[in-house]
Order: sequence, then C-alpha cells, then structure tokens
Amino acid sequence: MTKARCLKWILVLVIAAGLAAAYWAWRPQEQDGPQITGKPFQVRQGTIRRLVVSTGTVKPQVGAEVKVGARVSGRVEKLLVSIGQQVKAGQVVAVLEHKDLQARLEQTQAELAATQAKLSRVRTTGPRLVAQAKADLAEAKATQVLNALDLKRQEKMRSTDLVAQDALDRAKERHQVAAARLTAAKAKLAQVKSAFEQDIKVARAEVSAAQAKVVTAQVSLDYATVRAPISGVVSSVSTQEGETVAASLSAPTFINIVDLSRLQVDDFVDETDIGKVKVGQFAYFTVDAYPQRKFMGQVESVQPSANIVDDVVYYPVTIKIRGKYQGLLKPEMTATVSIITGTRKNALMVPLSAVRRKGGKSLVYVQKDGQVTSTPVTLGWSEHVLVQVLTGLEAGQTVILPKGAPSVPNRRSSH
Repeated sequence: MTKARCLKWILVLVIAAGLAAAYWAWRPQEQDGPQITGKPFQVRQGTIRRLVVSTGTVKPQVGAEVKVGARVSGRVEKLLVSIGQQVKAGQVVAVLEHKDLQARLEQTQAELAATQAKLSRVRTTGPRLVAQAKADLAEAKATQVLNALDLKRQEKMRSTDLVAQDALDRAKERHQVAAARLTAAKAKLAQVKSAFEQDIKVARAEVSAAQAKVVTAQVSLDYATVRAPISGVVSSVSTQEGETVAASLSAPTFINIVDLSRLQVDDFVDETDIGKVKVGQFAYFTVDAYPQRKFMGQVESVQPSANIVDDVVYYPVTIKIRGKYQGLLKPEMTATVSIITGTRKNALMVPLSAVRRKGGKSLVYVQKDGQVTSTPVTLGWSEHVLVQVLTGLEAGQTVILPKGAPSVPNRRSSH
C-alpha cells in the first residue's frame, strides 16, 4: 500500500470518528430510536374522564315501532300511505272490502230491535195480567167472606129449626166452592207474577245477546278500516291495493310505523369493562352519518344476561338519548359509544403520542433550556389523545411530541 493511500484511509477514519462523536454529543441520553424532534407541548392541568368505549346500534324504544295489520280477511280496497310518510295516531292507513260486514251489522241491529220490541211487549202485558189476577183474587176473597157469613146464619137458623137442613147444606157447599176459588186465585196470581218475572229476564237476556252481536259486528266492521296505532313515520309497506289478505292465526302486516322521536342505543359492553358501567352514568356517541357530532345519552339499564359472539362475552346496555336528535338519527345506525365511568379534576395531562416505552417503562422527553432529556412517568387514565400523568412531570413543563402527532383539543379545567 502506498503512502498516499494510507494517508487517505487515515483521513477517512478521522472524519468518521468526528461525526460519530458529534452525533453522540447531540443525542439525548437514553434515547431509543431516531433523533427526537417534533413540536413542543406544555404539560397542562384539567379534567380527565375514564371512558368505556363500545359499539352499539340505534334502535326504537319498546312500543316505538309497530307492525300494523288487519284482523279480518278481505281485499284491500284502499292503501292510503307510502314509505316515508308521516302519520298520526288514529289516522286511516288502509280500508278493506266490508259490504258483507256492513250487512252483518245491519242484520244484528234488526235482531236487536226485535228483542227490544219483545221486552217492551212483556213489560206492557205482564203488569196487566198481574193486575187481572189480583182483581180475580180480590173477588174470590169477597165471595168467600160472603159465603162464610151466610154459612154462619144458616147454621144459627138451623139450630132453632127456622130453616131446613137442605138450606144449610147448600150454604156449606157455596162456602167450600168460594174457598177453593180463593185458593185458585192466589195460585194464579203467584203464577202470573213468576211468569212475568221470567219473561222479563228472558227478554232482557235476549236483548243483551243481541246487543253483544251488534257490538261484535261493529268491531268486525271497524277492523276493515285500519288505523295507525301510534304517530310516526311509515318505514315499510308490505301490501298494495287489490291484494287479498287472510287473517287466520295472525294478523297480516300492512305497514311498519316507527316513532323517530323515541329512539335509544342498544350498546354492547365487553365483559372486561362491564363492572365499571352503572345505571345513571352519562355517555356520548357518534354515528358514521355525522362523525363530527356528539349525541348525548345516559345509561338506562344494564342487562344481567350476556351475549356471546365469536367466544367474546358482551353485556347489553341501554343508552337513553338526551337532547334533540329528531331528523338526524335513524334505526339501525351504528353508534360508537363512550360511557363516562369516572372523572378526575386538576389532573396533569399530556398527549399519548408524547409517551414512549423503554425497558417496560413509560417515559417522555422533556425540553428545558434547549436540552432534551428523558423522564420516566407513571400514567393514569387516558381519554382519546390525552393521558393522565401521576408522577414524573409538573404543570408547565414542556414535552416533545413527534412530528405528525394528532392535534390536542383544548380542555377547560371545569369540564
């Protein structure tokens, strides 16, 4: 090797050593990976919340979605609504053919009129028959009293031989006949009264039965006119005019109505987080249709039974939606739910992106007087891009965020 070539290699080694020394002099102690560069972030205090994040679905509340159908069979004469139409409770949505039902109603009304006329006739003739029986009884009593007096006179006169035995015998006969007629008159009055009472009962029962038939016929006729049971929006229509529907074991569905002002979120929380969730806790959620909008809610119920999907255990949680959401939310929208299970005020917070891991420990890079040093930290709760620092930092210190880190929202300490 020539002398010139040796000098060349020595010069290369000297330059490489100088560059290496300059690099290690600039590199912060304990740095792991590439040179730490980025934007500064001042450690702040504020309120941080512990969140349970899960996925749910917007659903109608119980009773807010109704399948509307007919309870009688027949051909659909009119279908008066379409998908997306607003309807009010009691509004007519469909009409079935009902000439036969109308005829049946008129027949039962005629039968009712006949039974009512019979009852009226019984009420009129019965009292007259009772009055006649009472008059016959009164006459029989009077005849019996008169014959009893005549018998006494005849017996007295016979004792003094003023009349013959034949006259006394005839008086006794008349007395016995009068007594028999009195007994018969009493029996007839009792029989007439009993018959009148029975006729009244039978006539009233017939009227009641006829009235029930009229009500049944009227109800069947009313069933031919299908009305909306709730106010809401028509979400589906499953029939059309001219079709014949058969109501046998179940009522055929014509339309579905959903009350979009009565929605909730059916949330599913992982078993590892369900212990933190309690009834009454506040929550918020977003849907894909409005990713930048937060809808507020509150935990209404936590079901004790679990759903198992792909060997993962989830517990259903019902979120009651608070605030205005009409015209925005619709059933079956997927919701990303954040349940607030705890709050800490005056907590030190830094972005999650400021935290590195080294040797199984968490650390951040703190900038002070132009120098960057690593500082181990103990972390607490995290909320989105922020994390609580329990030890290792003080408010006002500056940490280094990597380039491209997400922006940190402003948080007021009163939150």
